[in-house]
Amino acid sequence: PRIVYLDEPSTGVDAATRRHLWQIIRSNRRGRAVVLTTHSMDEADELSDRIAIMARGRLKGEWVGG
Repeated sequence: PRIVYLDEPSTGVDAATRRHLWQIIRSNRRGRAVVLTTHSMDEADELSDRIAIMARGRLKGEWVGG
């Protein structure tokens, strides 16, 4: 699909599985948009080109990674 939505994909998994899951996500991003929700800033930093922070249903800020 051109757009993939992932809601807290690594919640409840151990660290080794989390890293493997992140590698799968990274290797399958080409040609599609991946929209990811997470409470983990490590996960957001690792997987995102762009991060938006929301609180109480409002956008608080957006950062573009490098």
